[in-house]
Amino acid sequence: MAVKDAVLQALEETRGARISGGALAETLGVSRAAVWKAIDALRAGGLKIDAVPGEGYLLEADDDSLTEAGISALLQTEAFGRSCLILPSLSSTNTVLKQDYLDRPHGFALIAEEQTGGRGRLGRTFSSPAGTGLYLSMLLHPQLSLDRLNLLTIAAAVAVCDAIEQTAGFSPEIKWVNDVLMHGKKLCGILTEATIEGETGAIGAVVVGIGINLRDNPAWPEEVRTVAGSLADFGTPPRRAVLAAAVLEQFEHAYQLLESGDSAVLLERYRRRLCCIDKTVTVMTPAAKYEAICTGLDENGHLLVQDAQGTAHTLSSGEISIRLST
Repeated sequence: MAVKDAVLQALEETRGARISGGALAETLGVSRAAVWKAIDALRAGGLKIDAVPGEGYLLEADDDSLTEAGISALLQTEAFGRSCLILPSLSSTNTVLKQDYLDRPHGFALIAEEQTGGRGRLGRTFSSPAGTGLYLSMLLHPQLSLDRLNLLTIAAAVAVCDAIEQTAGFSPEIKWVNDVLMHGKKLCGILTEATIEGETGAIGAVVVGIGINLRDNPAWPEEVRTVAGSLADFGTPPRRAVLAAAVLEQFEHAYQLLESGDSAVLLERYRRRLCCIDKTVTVMTPAAKYEAICTGLDENGHLLVQDAQGTAHTLSSGEISIRLST
């Protein structure tokens, strides 16, 4: 690890308390001059590092820098995020990961300060300017059949909700399949994409993209503002590094449930967050659009609904909207 990254990791681990240049030098096995040089480089990169002669250095509480070393200092995972790359601007973290980084290890995370071509489900765009959100994609090399791929999307939705609850202090809901909501406002976009091996039809790799709105996005048009929200709408948003580490940890926990064959536990956690159970919804599929009552969830994560004629349907694709109470 470069001296600069090691110094940043030490500052992150002691955030809120000062650490002297001498202590840093001794811990890292470098000279004080190397520590001073690293501090200068970190400040030049935009980090807020306070220094008091005779007392040491402190990474300020409101510093919202997003660095590999900063996230690493906060991680408590076995695989997810242990290999991580943060870039200033990308078209889309999912697109670039699929193009350039499929050879990276399971759990690799690609994070962008901004996306210029962020994508959502069904070909929708996801506006992703710098400073307003967390935009990350994770690489998986799963041992799952193609018909179980939707469980990874469910795992991502549960992980995002748990991470937001852990770091922002409120409890979001989920609208099937993977819309993370608070009081009807969508906080997050999730896009799961798989590469399929041509000869066998098996899953080669899966990319799970997650975009979370931390603050108001000035680029949102008025029609988007009616449905979109941010963590700042419901409290103080966490630092991006804190949220990134929490998402990676919570996703690893959810993924381990799938890996161990304990998908029933994951589905129960997902079901408890669903906001559509026993409510009237509008079902939209490529073949039809109709009103129905949402009656539950099956063992594969498919939504169970009953239409106005009393006919039961099992939804494995499509989307729903929820009729708001008046």
